[in-house]
Amino acid sequence: MKGLKARLHQNPVIHLYLSDAKLRAFLSLLGSFALNLLYALWEILCGLYYQSYWFITLGFYYILLTLIRLTLLRQARYRGQADRSGRRRYRICGILLLMMNGILFGIVMLAVTGNQAIHYAGYLIYAVAAYTFYRVVIAIVTLVRYRNWNAPALTASKVISLVTALVSLLSLEIAMILQFGGDGEFFRTMTVLTGAGVGVGISVAAICMLHTPKNKTSHSE
Repeated sequence: MKGLKARLHQNPVIHLYLSDAKLRAFLSLLGSFALNLLYALWEILCGLYYQSYWFITLGFYYILLTLIRLTLLRQARYRGQADRSGRRRYRICGILLLMMNGILFGIVMLAVTGNQAIHYAGYLIYAVAAYTFYRVVIAIVTLVRYRNWNAPALTASKVISLVTALVSLLSLEIAMILQFGGDGEFFRTMTVLTGAGVGVGISVAAICMLHTPKNKTSHSE
């Protein structure tokens, strides 16, 4: 194993990737941005196919989150220090998340009043559930891992990853209850409660971003 690692480090490109933690984080964010954008477009296409305002609204919610991440990626400097601009964008991200909670409220109301959700064929819903829980766990782990870095843009992007994962969890719950025959009252209660929980979680994350200290200790691997 050590021999393989030594041979990998002989390649200058691989050596740069393995030795620079912030470069790895930056490339990971680029990949996440692309995947989230595709997921947002998928939600909109589902909305158009099923003629569902709920799906279309959810898709635009993800697009807004993806655009926030794009703005943060432009600010990210995997070799540099955090600057005033990075901290300012970090706080702006918190403000936008608070504002977007209003859109989340609209999504929950559309789901409750219209009983709309995608129906997954066969056992596909279990695969979707496994992937959704995986996204939530990975988002939490990476957020904890990078929280002390002196890179506000990267940290904010990890918060966005957690927000998108939580919204996906809400979408999954709605789909599962409707697919497995949850009655109207149970569906409405669970959707409102989970939607409120996700909204509170997003609000807490946004408020923490607004009150981030001006200086954070730099961290690297």
